[in-house]
Amino acid sequence: MREQTMQIDAPAPSQARSKARRWRPEPATAGGPLDAAIERSQAWCQTWWARMHGPKPWLLAIPDVGPSCEVILADALFHDLQADEREGLLAWIRSQQHHDGSWLGSEGEPDLSLTCLGYWARIQAGDDPESEELAKALRVIHELGGARKANLTVRLWLALSGIVDWDWVPAVPSELYLLPEFAPLSPARLSPWARQMVTALHLLASGPARVHLSDGSELLLYNRSNQPIPPRLTSPGLAGDLLQAFDASIKLARKLPRGAVRRRSLARALRSIEASQQAHGGWFSARPTLYSLLALRVVGVTTDDPRMRRGLDYLRRARGIVEVEGRELIAQGLTGRPLAKVARLGLAAGDGPGEPAEGLRERLLAAEIARSGPWQRRADASTGGWPIEADAESHLDLRTTCVLLNGLRGARTAASRASLRRAADIVLAMQEPDGSFARFERGESDVPLSHLPWRDADKLNLGAPEDEGRVVLTAAALRELAVLGWRREDDRIQRALAWLEQAHTLRGHAWSVSTLAEVVRAATAQCVPEHALRKAAERQLRTKQWEDGSFGDELATARALQALIECAEPCAQANRAARHLIRRVGLLARERPDDAPVCLDHELPGYGLSPRLSDPSAGSREIHLALLRFRREIGELPASTPGC
Repeated sequence: MREQTMQIDAPAPSQARSKARRWRPEPATAGGPLDAAIERSQAWCQTWWARMHGPKPWLLAIPDVGPSCEVILADALFHDLQADEREGLLAWIRSQQHHDGSWLGSEGEPDLSLTCLGYWARIQAGDDPESEELAKALRVIHELGGARKANLTVRLWLALSGIVDWDWVPAVPSELYLLPEFAPLSPARLSPWARQMVTALHLLASGPARVHLSDGSELLLYNRSNQPIPPRLTSPGLAGDLLQAFDASIKLARKLPRGAVRRRSLARALRSIEASQQAHGGWFSARPTLYSLLALRVVGVTTDDPRMRRGLDYLRRARGIVEVEGRELIAQGLTGRPLAKVARLGLAAGDGPGEPAEGLRERLLAAEIARSGPWQRRADASTGGWPIEADAESHLDLRTTCVLLNGLRGARTAASRASLRRAADIVLAMQEPDGSFARFERGESDVPLSHLPWRDADKLNLGAPEDEGRVVLTAAALRELAVLGWRREDDRIQRALAWLEQAHTLRGHAWSVSTLAEVVRAATAQCVPEHALRKAAERQLRTKQWEDGSFGDELATARALQALIECAEPCAQANRAARHLIRRVGLLARERPDDAPVCLDHELPGYGLSPRLSDPSAGSREIHLALLRFRREIGELPASTPGC
C-alpha cells in the first residue's frame, strides 16, 4: 500500500530530472527515524479518515461562522434544526467570539459582518443581549460603523426581517433576465456562486420576502431624527451617483403595477432556480442552497415539497464536527465532502479504517461528471472531469480535477485511462485567453457586471485574475499536463508559463511558501533548468527556509520539501527540511499520543462571502506524503549533508 501511496505525487518527467535519476538513493534503514515518522503520520491520516467517515462526520473544510449563523436565522422559517444540531451550532458560534466581543475575519482582525451575524444569531437563540459578551459585541459593531457598513449578507437579512427597507440591498433589473446568455450583462455571465445568489436575491426582493426574527435594530446607527442611517450602495464619484439614481428608479418601479416584462423575468428566474438544483439536493454550495430555499418559499413552495426537503437534507449533510478546546461542536460547512481532500487523505491513509485505495479510486471514477453543465457554455469540451463534491454534476471544479488526475495515475484500468483522457481535454479547454486557468467557468474572474461601481460588485467575480488561488490552479494544471504529455513546445503551455512568469514578476514577493512551492513544481515539470521562471521561483523558495530547517509551519515545510525534491539532486536544504519534519512529528506524537494533530491549511475556495476555508487534516496528510516522497527519492537521511 505504501508503494501505491507514493505514486500519488510522482514527479513529472523532465530534462532536469534525467541527470538526477542517475543518482541512486541509499537503502532506507528499517526502523529509523524516517520510517517512524512515516508510520506516525500515516496513523494520523487514518485517524482523520475514520473521523470523516464516522457516524457524526468531522468537517475537513471549515468556513467562518457566517454560514452557521445564517442557518440559525433561517430556521425561524424552516423549523428544521434538531435540538442537538441547534445547540452544537450555537456552541461553535459562541466559541469563536473573541475576548473583545468581536468575531474575527480571516486576517485576524474584527470583522463587522461576522460580528453582526454572530450577535444576531445568539439573540435569535435566546441569549441575553445585556450579557457582557453581547454588550461588547454590540459596542464593536457600533465602533465599526454599524450594519450599514456590513456586507450584502447582513443587509439582506435585515431586509428579510423587515427591520430595514429593501433599498438597503442592490436591485436586480428584471430586464437582465431576458437577455440572451451571451450578452455581457446577462446573469449567466456571473461566476457560478454569484449567479445563483443573484437569482435567488431577485426572487426574494420581488415578494418582498419576510422572515420573523428577533429584533436586530440594535445593529443599526440612527440620525438625530431617530431614522436608520442608510448605506451607500455604490462607489463614490459621478459614475456611482448615476448608478445610485438608477438603482432608486428600479426600486420605484417595483411599486408600480406588475407588467409583462417583470412577470416573464421572475418566471425565468424561478425556472433557473428549479433547473439548477443538483443531484445531491443542493445548489452550488450551502449559501446558494439556503437562499434558493428561501426564494422557493417566497413563490409559494411548501416545506413538505420534495425540492425543499432535498435542499434541507443537503444542508444537514454539509454540517460536521469541529473540535474546539477538546469539545466536539457542529459547524455548517459550505459543501459535502470535498473530493480532492477525500482523494489525498484516503490514498495517504492507505489500508486504514474505511476502504482501501483501490476501492477509493473506483468511487472517484464513479464521481466523474457525466452530464452537460453551465461551465461548457464557454469551454469547448465534452463531459468529464470532476466536481468539488460527489453528485454536483452541474459544476466542474478544475482544482479537484487536477488533484484526482494525480491520485488516479496509479490506476491501470481502461475506465481510468478514458477518464484521464477526458480530463486532460477539459483542463486545456478551461484555459483563459490570458494563459491562466479558470476553476469553475471561463471568464469567472472578469465578469462585465463587476466593473459597475456597485459596492458589492467584487462578489460577482471568482476572485481577481492575479489572486494566489489562480496562480496555484495554473501551476497545478501545468504540472498535470506535463505528466500527460503536453510540454512547453505547445502554444497553450507557453502562454500559461508566460502568465506565471508575469504574475511572479508582479506579485511573487508576496506569495506564500505553498504558492511558491506549486510554481516551482510546475516550472520543474515544464522548463529546462535555465528557464527564467524556474530559476527565479526556486531561488525565492530557497530564501524562505529558516535556521531550524523549516519554511514556517509544518504544512508549508512539507510542501516546500516536495518542491525541493523535484528540483534536482538531494541538497542540504531538502535534508534540513526533512529533519525538521521528523523532529516535529516526534514532538507532536508526544504531545498528542492518542490523537491526530491539527495543522490548519487556509485556502481560498471561491465562495464569495466566505473567503477562506480551514482544513485541519492538511498537516498530517502533507507531512506523510512529503516524507514518503523523501524516502522514495532520497532514501534515509545521511549522517552529514554536503552543500547544495
